[in-house]
Amino acid sequence: MIKLQTYPLNKLLLTNEILESYITNFWNDIFTSIKDRKHLMLMVKVEFNESEVGYRTLGDLRRVNYSDKELFIEYLTLRLGLLNESYVSHPISKITFSYIIKDGLATDNRRLLQDLTTKTSTTHRFNNLNLPISMVPSEYGAVAGTTNFETFIRYFVTNNNKVFQIDVSLDGLTNTVTMLGAVGLKWIDTIISEGIFMREIGKSVIYFMGGEKVLRKKLLNAKPFTKLATDKTLNKNFVTMDIETINLENKITPYLICAYNGTDYLTSYGELINGIVDQQALFTSFINQLLTFFNKGGNTLTVYAHNFAKFDGIFLFNQLLQFGIVIPKVRDGKIISLKLKLNISGYKNKTIIFNDSMLLLPQALRKLCESFGIESSKGYFPFKLSNIFYTGMLPKFENWTGISLTQYELLLKEYTGVEWNFKEEAIKYCKLDCQVLHQILIKFNELIFSNFKVNIQGSLTLPSLAMRIYRALFMPENTIYQLL
Repeated sequence: MIKLQTYPLNKLLLTNEILESYITNFWNDIFTSIKDRKHLMLMVKVEFNESEVGYRTLGDLRRVNYSDKELFIEYLTLRLGLLNESYVSHPISKITFSYIIKDGLATDNRRLLQDLTTKTSTTHRFNNLNLPISMVPSEYGAVAGTTNFETFIRYFVTNNNKVFQIDVSLDGLTNTVTMLGAVGLKWIDTIISEGIFMREIGKSVIYFMGGEKVLRKKLLNAKPFTKLATDKTLNKNFVTMDIETINLENKITPYLICAYNGTDYLTSYGELINGIVDQQALFTSFINQLLTFFNKGGNTLTVYAHNFAKFDGIFLFNQLLQFGIVIPKVRDGKIISLKLKLNISGYKNKTIIFNDSMLLLPQALRKLCESFGIESSKGYFPFKLSNIFYTGMLPKFENWTGISLTQYELLLKEYTGVEWNFKEEAIKYCKLDCQVLHQILIKFNELIFSNFKVNIQGSLTLPSLAMRIYRALFMPENTIYQLL
């Protein structure tokens, strides 16, 4: 935004020496702290002690680096030499530096010194039109005629095939400009101070300083966030799921899917065909079993998987297409939710929504068990073992992950003389994951509902849950707006 730095001159006459000293003061006061990483858009004006003389601008807006002080002094002293005598014959009350701080250093093509005897009107682009940056009618083109009215003077100006009607208020502070003809564009220019004016055009407000566009504001459609209703009852109707995988020929391959609704488990275990797990059979079995979890009369089933966005959702997406319409919700390139509108006989009006519980509770499952006091903590499994039908002795320590040697030795004692079965242990491990996640979500949902009367199923992430609570309980009506 435009900033001002003003120095009183105490009725001094403006000389090159005085001008140079105040430029130096400005450089020291404003520029020193930002000199290595920013530049300024800078314009200087003076106010005469005699009010009828008013303000005068010494030069046009210029981009300057800290190192340009001497060049800027030279530019303004040359300007001072070209201006009329009022600058050097009338006392000055104050000198003002109008500036905008811009990131980075200005480039070398700024032309601080140029032919100062003439000044050409500049333009800006709006709706594919070049419009003059000026409040002087003659700088729009050739003035074809004027008409005096009670409160303004109307100018008709032609420029090639353009015709402008410019109504200038008698005080000279406001211009109402209309482009006549098929374009029918209209705007209002208003002087803010010497060398600065704003243009209200369409849904934009554009500020110009020294012939350059320095700020543009645009009016966007917006509507207030509505208050949300709280939930009347606690909703415990959701399912947790987990997918287990193995590494087959350097490819992560699902072989087991389990789910739990708080009462019943379902299990889908892979079949090997020519050494490859049949993915279609695995996921078809899972979905067909999952359909049995629909409550009577319920049309929506919410399913949570921990780390769904980075893991389970990737495998689910393609496999769900055979069951209906799949609508993914993507954020930062990750699938954070999948909505499956079923197209299966008997379930055509029903929907399954797969969500990521880690987006609501961003911690590892083992940590969450500790935080929520879940007694049946997450188990351990030899994930580096790839034979899904292995039976025999307890797999060697190097096949396990996330387990200490002490914990492994306890398992070794437990399975001394007992056959270890991969399929049975994998199912047990996967079911336990589903169970503890369900217990965690039940506790979390009860905590949120008891305090705020809101169920967690209506929010995908922890921030969205917080926003929902705020909108339901704490947000004043029509106070926060969203851009459309």
